Amino acid sequence: MFSLFNRKSRKAFTLIELLVVIAIIAILIGLLLPAVQKVREAANKSTCSNNLKQLGVAVHNYESAYGFMPHPGQCDSTGGGTTTYMAHSTFTLLLPYIEQENVYNLFDHTTQSLPYYASLHGVTLAAGQVSFTHSVNGQAVTIHPDSRGRSYDETAQGFAAAQTFIKTFVCPSTPLGAGSRTPDRLGPVDYMAVAISDIDENPASATFQMRNAAVGPVRSGALSCGTRTVAGIMDGSSNTVLFIEDAGRAHPSVGSFGAFSSRPSMVPSPISPVNGMTGAGVQFASGRRVYAWADPDAVTNGYSGPSNSLGSRVARFNNNKVPTGGPPECRWSVNNCGPNDEPFAFHTGGVMSVMADGSVRFIRDSLSTMVTKYLVSSDDGQVVNAN
Repeated sequence: MFSLFNRKSRKAFTLIELLVVIAIIAILIGLLLPAVQKVREAANKSTCSNNLKQLGVAVHNYESAYGFMPHPGQCDSTGGGTTTYMAHSTFTLLLPYIEQENVYNLFDHTTQSLPYYASLHGVTLAAGQVSFTHSVNGQAVTIHPDSRGRSYDETAQGFAAAQTFIKTFVCPSTPLGAGSRTPDRLGPVDYMAVAISDIDENPASATFQMRNAAVGPVRSGALSCGTRTVAGIMDGSSNTVLFIEDAGRAHPSVGSFGAFSSRPSMVPSPISPVNGMTGAGVQFASGRRVYAWADPDAVTNGYSGPSNSLGSRVARFNNNKVPTGGPPECRWSVNNCGPNDEPFAFHTGGVMSVMADGSVRFIRDSLSTMVTKYLVSSDDGQVVNAN
């Protein structure tokens, strides 16, 4: 006969034993979490390296097809009142060479930009006239005479194409989701080419290692708005940065990461316009987008250092990296502070880059200002060690 008294008694965990087990599990998780984070960052860094490798190969394939490298989109960036642009960004030109030809074909690549945009602004070019400048609030954009096509922000089809998320253009270490950083859904970009570097090289100057185009000298980057080849890079392709990280840029409305451009769009009435901001802090309508791969103002920038900082203006990679959003004297929302038109990454200790010969390198942010300027410049005659 079954009896409750015949059951064997079972011993349960005491409260103290349960708390000890929970504490041990918590300690193990605490020990494992940093390791997991390191593995995740190593994977992200590897992906970032692979992206840059693909972009380097794309440039070489472009040169094989056309006989010269792609233009930088932005032909200068000296901080003056005028910047010369092509209609399309460098990364738009490279789309067919990273298996994105279907997106490339959605843009207009045939219109002669100079007379077209002059006519949009009510200007008839005179015989032999090779430039046209459009000015907004004292900020000007000049259209390069060799420019072909219409800007992505002029047509609905072009704007839709520019909203394509291209994994090759984004570093996964960037702590922002694609949707959260671009409310207009334009495809983000975490890499840049260098148009010029205007850092003062004179040790006797008050602005030594800071932006000063008057002293400079102004050095050009690897790409040009002419017909430069890889072999034509004066300092050598293995000594010159082709693309480098400028990660974390976002739409102006996105918290501490958001930033304006100081340049106007070449389009009188762009699709879904975004405001710009002059160096004097005056907002104006229809600015450039420094966070979108289709915009030439995003893919190519200068290397000048935090020239608008209220503190130190000495140029370095990863300037004002902490705290997130930048220190009070140089907030990331200010041009050239943090992830806005300057080499910047969310890896520990440096930035990923691809040299003009296609080799990928991790460049430490502890390198001196002058060494970094020589690395991003193609015509200074200096051979330096990126390590």
